[in-house]
Amino acid sequence: MKQSKESRQFLEKSTLRYAGHLDEAAGWLEGRGLDLEVARGQGLGVVREPLAGHGQFEGRLCIPYLTDAGPVNATFRCIKDHDCKSIDNHSKYLFRKNSGTHMYGVQDLSWADEWIAVTEGELDALTLKQIGVPAVGISGAKKWQDHWSNVFEDFSRVYLFEDGDSAGEELWERLSNEVHGAIRVRMPDGEDVNSMYNKQGKDYLLGRFKK
Repeated sequence: MKQSKESRQFLEKSTLRYAGHLDEAAGWLEGRGLDLEVARGQGLGVVREPLAGHGQFEGRLCIPYLTDAGPVNATFRCIKDHDCKSIDNHSKYLFRKNSGTHMYGVQDLSWADEWIAVTEGELDALTLKQIGVPAVGISGAKKWQDHWSNVFEDFSRVYLFEDGDSAGEELWERLSNEVHGAIRVRMPDGEDVNSMYNKQGKDYLLGRFKK
């Protein structure tokens, strides 16, 4: 989805503004084993003084989709201490209207060598980046774009870190048919990359790669 110059400038402005408030999420990030400076390096922030159209994102974690040319999209995650699923008309993640669909972490594609990891979601990809693993994030099987398979053509191995649920199985079924060299790395039932990192540490995740 090609963006206008104005849209890109708006994303750049909002990303910079919200990044200035990232310290507000320091405790939340620490609770998930995510380093504040790693998050800062990926442009994360907290929505304060929201720009026009971003009022509904107030207080949420802003996760920008960075490219070498700047941010092309962003998602906004609730970081309040409650169960998002238990609240009516409340979503853990919110998205900009008509923002299109993008792959998270595409800058890693340029420095990865023969292999790369794919995760479900941005924070799982960020977790792998933190331990030195090149990773991109996909927001689920229904968000997968057919042309994305071309992105992985030069990799001999593509490790799909699959969440331990039915959505993870659906994403694997999709990618295994479209991505050459796909290798399944399923997390235990009810777990994902970040939760296993917090429970088992980086050696658990690094041990899932075939040498």
